[in-house]
Amino acid sequence: MLKFGMIGCGSAAEIRGGLGIRLSGVAELAAVADNDRGRAEAYANSFGIDRWYGEGQDLIDDPEVEAVYIATPNKFHHPLTLAAAHAGKPVLCEKPFGTSVEENLEMIEACQKAGVLLSVSYYRRFYPSVQRAKRLIDEGAIGQVTLAGIHATHFLGEHHRPDLAPRHWLIEKDMAGAGVFQRAGSHRIDVLVYLLGAVRTVHADIDRMGEGYDVDDASVALLRFESGAQGFIAMHHTITGSETDWIEICGTKGRILLDPLDQCRVTVETSEGRKVFDDPVPESSTLSVIDDFVRAVETGSRTICPAEEALKTNRVIYGGYRASAGGSPVSLG
Repeated sequence: MLKFGMIGCGSAAEIRGGLGIRLSGVAELAAVADNDRGRAEAYANSFGIDRWYGEGQDLIDDPEVEAVYIATPNKFHHPLTLAAAHAGKPVLCEKPFGTSVEENLEMIEACQKAGVLLSVSYYRRFYPSVQRAKRLIDEGAIGQVTLAGIHATHFLGEHHRPDLAPRHWLIEKDMAGAGVFQRAGSHRIDVLVYLLGAVRTVHADIDRMGEGYDVDDASVALLRFESGAQGFIAMHHTITGSETDWIEICGTKGRILLDPLDQCRVTVETSEGRKVFDDPVPESSTLSVIDDFVRAVETGSRTICPAEEALKTNRVIYGGYRASAGGSPVSLG
């Protein structure tokens, strides 16, 4: 059993990594930390965890902690990863894995020098529907991919009311780093990168249309993949409960539609007809992430989403912001 220490006891802990660790048969949640010590204590008491801390560094220094799961606001991903690497402990970090490509490179370098694993919790890669789509694309079921698209409206809800929302940091640029193109875009762009490979260029128009927050809430972008395929992204925040969330992959012989993405429904259309697959929705979105991470730590192998893969996704995200600010396409190198 790999003993995890989890830094951050907010919603990501409750519904993502914390739940995945507790459900895993190969991991144990040995300690938790939060800058709100009372929240850390409450979480620990709820799940029978013996140790809790008010500082992430104290958890990293705990000799019982063998691996660190970082589920904090985005601005803390970078310093905590560096601290864990310095302590010689492997890191599983929540997306977006830092707030700039420069931070990402420093995090990767620190973990490589320390000889420890750094992986990112892009859990949608593990969806049965995404795995099915990858098999079909790799087998040539839809021919050569020519176009890929994302359309997502991301629920902002009460987060636009900082006085009411415990997650109001998501709409504070200093804490989150950016808005919808990063927040909603990270997982969905990562699915495209996983399915189709790296992106060569990005052009984007990213803006803040609403009031009461200082991060972007509307974005459109055009992509060109290294393979030559084109891509488009349309994402915006909504304060209603209604969401759109689909990814479409078109090829010379057909298309694949993931809609709704989180319901694991796959529609495949080719000259042979139309098939719809309702793949099982995972009990925990991150259980497979945890099991994959533990396997990689124990065997010295790669995870499905190592930091180097997540870097490809973040190059698109932060390249998109640069393209929007400069008014011209950005080459991602």
